[in-house]
Amino acid sequence: MNTPNSTPKSNEKSTAALALRLWRDFLSRYWLRLALSLAAMAVYAGSTALIPVGVEWINAGFSAGTGRFSPSVRDVVIWGPLLVISLGAVNATAQYWQTRLSASAALSTLCDLQNDMFQKMMALDFAQQRSEVSGQLISRFTNDTLVLRETLMRAASSISAVLTLGALIGMLIWYDWVLTLVVLSIYPLIGVPVSRIGRMLRDTSSKTQRQAGDIVTLVGETLTGARMVKSYQLEPLERARAGDAFEERLSLLKKMAFTRALNEPLILIAGSIAFGIVVAVGAWRIASGALDGPAFIAFIVTLLLVSQPARALGAINAVMQEGFGAFERMLSLVDMRPTIKTAEDAVDLVAGPGAILFDDVGFAYQGDVKALNGVTLDIAAGTMVALVGESGAGKSTLMNLLPRLYEPDAGRILIDGEDISHVTLRSLRARIAMVSQDAIIFNMSALENIAFGRPGASRAEIIKAATDAAANDFISVLPNAYDALLGEGGANLSGGQRQRIALARAFLKDAPILLMDEATSALDAESETKIQEALKRLTAGRTTIVIAHRLSTVKDADLIAVMSEGRIIETGKHEDLVAKGGAYARQAALQLA
Repeated sequence: MNTPNSTPKSNEKSTAALALRLWRDFLSRYWLRLALSLAAMAVYAGSTALIPVGVEWINAGFSAGTGRFSPSVRDVVIWGPLLVISLGAVNATAQYWQTRLSASAALSTLCDLQNDMFQKMMALDFAQQRSEVSGQLISRFTNDTLVLRETLMRAASSISAVLTLGALIGMLIWYDWVLTLVVLSIYPLIGVPVSRIGRMLRDTSSKTQRQAGDIVTLVGETLTGARMVKSYQLEPLERARAGDAFEERLSLLKKMAFTRALNEPLILIAGSIAFGIVVAVGAWRIASGALDGPAFIAFIVTLLLVSQPARALGAINAVMQEGFGAFERMLSLVDMRPTIKTAEDAVDLVAGPGAILFDDVGFAYQGDVKALNGVTLDIAAGTMVALVGESGAGKSTLMNLLPRLYEPDAGRILIDGEDISHVTLRSLRARIAMVSQDAIIFNMSALENIAFGRPGASRAEIIKAATDAAANDFISVLPNAYDALLGEGGANLSGGQRQRIALARAFLKDAPILLMDEATSALDAESETKIQEALKRLTAGRTTIVIAHRLSTVKDADLIAVMSEGRIIETGKHEDLVAKGGAYARQAALQLA
């Protein structure tokens, strides 16, 4: 399985496959717009091809006629301006609609692709999401999208260039096939170096997009850890890290720019050689009577017009390779498949009292180091169970297995007798509310942040949940109260206030199973007192699993399970465990003395 950081080796075959995938899965949805755009391109190409004919007709009027045209000077005076203006109007109108229709299809395709990426990112397992560097994921929605947008916009121009080039080559043949053969024998010679340049750009582009993700990650880490950076005076180190990253990006961008710069000069050289030879051969053809002066001038005008679409095609090769490099990275996310998903024969978890059984559960994050090893824990419905132990004992891992954020490697987990691997994820997670020590706050209003607990809840229900979580007091005095924006990451709130917003979500969800991972750790003494009273109401009749390092918050639990090195080594009530004189008693002696 490819991860978003993996990119298949680029080659001509993969380029064709990527182009087919881009059409089949995305662009084909807008085939009507593209068809109309193609029609406008054809009109544009035709009107461009007629320009040399108009030049020949006007020139024939000043040269006493040619084999094809014999207008008088008076005809040129009357009809010449009208002919030029008409061709220009048709050409400009066709170009406008071609650009508008193709841009609409391209931008709609990008929107669809971003939606597909975001939906897939949301569908990934918790473990898959955590395994990826956030900067690399963000880069796909920003930098890669911009690169692909440029490619799609230029791709329409390339199709127009192909049609125009075909029409102009047709005109060259019409004027003189011998001179046309001279031109066509020279231009293909640059195909090999142009193709090689494209492959080089494709590889460099992929490296550039990955490096852009690294920069996003670096900047994000620096901003997130700003307090530590300031406190430890790490500014010089961060500047050095950033400087190295920017220098690396500069090197890659220079390499791309210098490589891309070779395209047009190669085509210009080929055009100059072709033009020089055409002048010599054309003079010989005129001297032999096979070609007249006005037709030769029209041929030269046509040849000059050919250079524009030819140069455009040379440039688009570079842009296309860069775009396919970005598209390849975007597809690596779109094509990822979640490992934890609802089984085909899964059923909804039937509403029940919420009894939980961990039956000989084992789990390892990586390799053979087990985070959980043969854990068995029977939790009666409506009781509170506290998980205690040193950091790394497996408490949070055990809790994360219940909503299937991870999948156990061994054993099974049952809720009301149903194996959770046999029920739908939607119904399972609807039965569980979780509050962790990291209160996640979005840059939205207080009302919207709490409403995540139960989308669609009324304002009155949200305010009641906030009141139960002891959050109403500080929310009501904010500017705009419940409609106040809380800032990115809850920057406008204190740590305790952010935690109470998170608790309010759990109150609002009103799920029969409640998971609390150090949920009161960031509260001051006054707030904790209020919360503890509220939690007594919330946990009454609900199955609650609590993780806490402060034993004062869990000593009234119905059952305390002491964990060490992925195993449960003691279970019992507070008084019983203290009386045993084991690991819990030693910890209690230190904390509760």
